[in-house]
Amino acid sequence: MSNIIDVIDGDSLYFEIKKSNFIKNNKVVKFDISFSICDLSNIDNYTARLKDDYSDLIELMEKEIMHKPAKESSIKKQVIEIEEAIKNNNKIRIWTTHKEINAYMMLLYICNYFSNKDCDLYVLFSDELDEKFYSPSCMNERELEELSKLEHKLTNEEIQDYSNTWKQIIKTNSDMRIMENNNVKCVSFDYYNDTILDLLKELGEVKTIKLVARLMANIYFSDIFLTYLIDRLIKKGKIIITNKEKRLWESTIAINDSSV
Repeated sequence: MSNIIDVIDGDSLYFEIKKSNFIKNNKVVKFDISFSICDLSNIDNYTARLKDDYSDLIELMEKEIMHKPAKESSIKKQVIEIEEAIKNNNKIRIWTTHKEINAYMMLLYICNYFSNKDCDLYVLFSDELDEKFYSPSCMNERELEELSKLEHKLTNEEIQDYSNTWKQIIKTNSDMRIMENNNVKCVSFDYYNDTILDLLKELGEVKTIKLVARLMANIYFSDIFLTYLIDRLIKKGKIIITNKEKRLWESTIAINDSSV
């Protein structure tokens, strides 16, 4: 029986690890909390929820991907599983990155929660294997196996540093959190406005999905959330829809020259 607990972020990495051969006997604990955009004020009670002003995002997700996200998510089950593993002297191994916010904040949360407990935490950073691997979720089995050889045990000082970073983020509880220069930055929804508008000006009149794809080359957010940021600019009159389709992704958009 394996004594390793692999802690990961998201469905795609979960399925890749579960079908892999090199760690097939390991227990896998999956976090799928949107740490980047959730209200973290009640996270000490294992609960993260979308703020009330995310109603536009929820409506957009229903239209674009026919999925209504849960307004509230619990991580109590995941925490209990890790606590049980620690009691059994199992090795806790966290798969993360310095590039993608949700995976990185998962690391911060775990370090904060277990900072005062007697346990050993190990970490794997996908971008330490190769900068192109912005997240373990974008890696295949062979690449993940190579990454598994780069694990290192966190020192007490490292765990405390990560814990302190988490506490500072909780105090701020901003609209969203991003990774910038390998560090968490707390920002407003307007933070990427100029980036979006400048790229759209460069591309000219294009389908929304093309703009989203180009943005994702440098901004590691989900396509639906980047669409939400674009939708906010449409509602502000900064972007106009020149050819409206049923889905915003398929609609053609352009800079509203009159607003410049």
